Amino acid sequence: MSNILVILFAILDCKVWSIAQVAAWADGHISKLDSPKAWLLDLSIGDSVDSCLETVREAMRESGVLLPENVGELMAGFILLRYDAGELPEAQARSLIVDIVDAYETSSVDAEAAGTLSLDSSVYLDIRRSAEQALEYMSSDRYLESDRKLIND
Repeated sequence: MSNILVILFAILDCKVWSIAQVAAWADGHISKLDSPKAWLLDLSIGDSVDSCLETVREAMRESGVLLPENVGELMAGFILLRYDAGELPEAQARSLIVDIVDAYETSSVDAEAAGTLSLDSSVYLDIRRSAEQALEYMSSDRYLESDRKLIND
């Protein structure tokens, strides 16, 4: 599982959560920490998803967190979940996935295949599962131990 900052980066970049959801997530976890990092407090009061994304990018830089090789799959998975929820039409979801695959060179599918592959293909089912697991991780308290240094001073 990717660390909390990488997952937040993908969630925000793919517009999975609204600003209200970002604030609710941050508020819910700030109360569980003795001394939350400033970036977590900033997420709580962020005024847009884009400003929260910039907060996460800065936290990644400060913490030395790099995007892992599988970030493209995670992001494509989030786009597929948005498509499944009816938030994106198929053509837009496919276009976003092609852009992600092109930018992040995923190992599951190349950009050419992403443009033609059925959004219900088994490749995409596996990618969806990974995104669902990342969202479950974010809604649990498991990261409080594994990523404690990233979220608590």
